[in-house]
Parts: sequence; C-alpha cells; structure tokens
Amino acid sequence: MKTTKQILCLLCSLVCACGLSAQTITGKLTDEQNQPLPYANVVILSLPDSAFVNGTVSAEDGSFSLNATASDQIIRITSVGYNTVYKPVQPADLGTVRLIPDTQLLNEVVIKGDLPRTRVKGDAMVTTVTGSILEKAGTGNDLLNKIPGVSAEEGSVNVFGSGAAEIYINGRKMRDASELEQLESNNIKSVEVVRNPGARYDASVAAVIRIFTKKPEGEGFGFNNRTGIYYRYNWSELNQFNFNYRKGGFDLGGMIFGMDSRDEDNKKVIQETFLEKTWRQESDLSSWVHTQNLAAMLSLNYQFNEQHSLGMRYNYDYTPNNRWHIPPLPTTVYCDGERFEESSSSGWQDRLETRHDFNLYYNGQVKGLNIDFNADGLWQDMKNPQGNARTHHFGRRRHTGTARHQP
Repeated sequence: MKTTKQILCLLCSLVCACGLSAQTITGKLTDEQNQPLPYANVVILSLPDSAFVNGTVSAEDGSFSLNATASDQIIRITSVGYNTVYKPVQPADLGTVRLIPDTQLLNEVVIKGDLPRTRVKGDAMVTTVTGSILEKAGTGNDLLNKIPGVSAEEGSVNVFGSGAAEIYINGRKMRDASELEQLESNNIKSVEVVRNPGARYDASVAAVIRIFTKKPEGEGFGFNNRTGIYYRYNWSELNQFNFNYRKGGFDLGGMIFGMDSRDEDNKKVIQETFLEKTWRQESDLSSWVHTQNLAAMLSLNYQFNEQHSLGMRYNYDYTPNNRWHIPPLPTTVYCDGERFEESSSSGWQDRLETRHDFNLYYNGQVKGLNIDFNADGLWQDMKNPQGNARTHHFGRRRHTGTARHQP
C-alpha cells in the first residue's frame, strides 16, 4: 500500500507539471469608439482563489502579451472608467477586446475628462490622482489596484514584471500593509511606480511605489470618520476615526481603527490517477475565520521648507482574535469506482498579536544631495495556538487520531 501511495503521489506531480505548460496570451484592447486603449491592467488569476499569477499593461496601441501557466486560470482586464472584463485563458489569441464605459461611474463624474492621466517621468510611471475619478476609489489599497501596472489584493502589492513592491508614503517607508487601508484615496495627490529601482534602494528591492498625499490646507483642528459594513458569508464591520491639527509647518495627526471581520473559504477538489486501476480522490475543503483588530496611530511632522522635513510616527496594533476554524473535512478515495478509503480532518488555529512600532525620518536636500533617513523600532508579541484531529476508515479497520494542542 505504501508503494502504491508513492506511485500515486509521483504521477500526480507529473500530471500537475504537464498541466503547467505556459502559453502566451495575446490581444488588443479598444474603447467604445474602437480606439486603442493604453495603460489598462491585464491580469491572470488562479482559480478558485483568484490569486495573482501574472500581469501586464496594454501598450499605446492597446496590444498586450503575457504568459498563462495553467488551464484553470482566468484573465481580468480593468481600466479606470470602464467595466471589468473577464476572459478564459483559452484560446490564447483573444483578438480585439472592446471595453464598455462604466456608465454609473461616468454619470457620477459627468465628464470623461476626469479620467486619470499617466505619464513617464524619469525612472517612474506617474499617475495623477487629484481631480480624477481615482479620488473616489476608496482606500489606498483600492486606489493602487486601479493604477496601471499594479495589482493590490489584501495588502499584497505587486508591480507587473518586477514583483512585490516596497512602498513609500511622502518619503517615509511603509512598514505595515494596514496603512493602505487607513489611507483615503481622496487624500492622495499622485502615485509613482518604479519598475527598476536604482542604487538609491537596497539591491533586494524588486519594485518601488511612491505615494504622495495632498498638502493640507488651512490651519487648526479637523477630523473625519469612516464606517464600513460588508457581507460575505457573514457580516463584517469596521470603523476609523482620524484627527489632525496643523499650524505653520507643524502637523499632528492620529487615528483609531477597529474591525470585526468574518469570512469563509469553501472548495471541492477532485483528483484522478490512471494506472492499472483508476484512482479518484474527492475532498471537501472549508475554513472559517473570525478576526478582531484594534489599531492606533500618532504622528508628528514639521516641514521647515520645501527641501527639509522631519517627523516621527508611532503605531499600535492589537489582534485579540484571529481564529481559523476548520470543520470536519471529508476525503474519500475510490478504486475503480468502489469506495476504498475515507478520512476526516478538523482543526483550529489562532493568531494573536500585539505590536508597537516607531519610525523617525528626515527628508531633505543638501547641496544637491538627496537625504532619505529612516530609523525604526519594533516590539512584537505573537502567539499561535492550534489543534487538530483526524479520523481514518480503511476497509473494516477504523482509526481515530487524537486531538493535539500546540501553543
């Protein structure tokens, strides 16, 4: 039986390897007037989890080309002001794909001239957000996901053709992905995407995204509040309160954020292997997650002039509950159509975290020399208790695994 299982595993690996042969996907994008549509995002996502695989941006003539690695993938085409289009990876030549204007979005903005402008400036591709419909994108993460050549999904930001991006906000390196969710798109002035960072950045940095926010207007105290309620399998809610005080070059800002989120992931996996006998394995995979998070931020900044600014930022993040629950997951193995083996697994995992981080920065120019100084401190406490149980039924024998707990 052990030898048979090893053969099954080997053949499954070979089957997966054969299914991953790459093919080049090509096509051309046009707008509603059949004019070439440049700077549109063309992304390949895996199924069923919609994870990012590969991506590119359409050229000035609307053409694009990128590689798919498996048949169970899908193409997503997005451009600001147009409806999203999904296409299968087969056939490989998509021909001409016409994008239709998002009438609801354009009706809100009234004029199409408010679409964002993208241009090349030095080593970066710059997208102007101010005065465009990108101001209505939502959070900083939502905004980046609409920038040409960028994919931003749940805090993971990738630049097409380069990889994971290092992000800077007003010259300060972003240390926590949650900052993008706490940054509102209508406060962003422009976004610069650098695909080939130079010696200014560490050699391990594959890509850089520089976000510049709008310069605050007026002086005094101001505040705003953001509340969101979402439903996906269950209700989730968040609330964020921001405040700010400005006088002269001095800027004091703060934020309090709370979230209670629930989600699920359900899928069915069927795997077949053909030897002297036909083996078929059916598995139902499911997980539930409940996350509670509390975060706070306090920042102090002073801008001496256009060439010199100094500041600090303190972040507090507390996750008292991030529990993943895996209900009993049945797996059945068939041999030539007859039930051969059954098993069931269940478990849970909790990811608890408390974190304090501090950043001190200085940005300036001295005799033509650019200075970008960042000093960071971090204190973190993480706990990951978990437990699982497994039950087997093979022939007439039955074995039940004992639950175990790992702190």
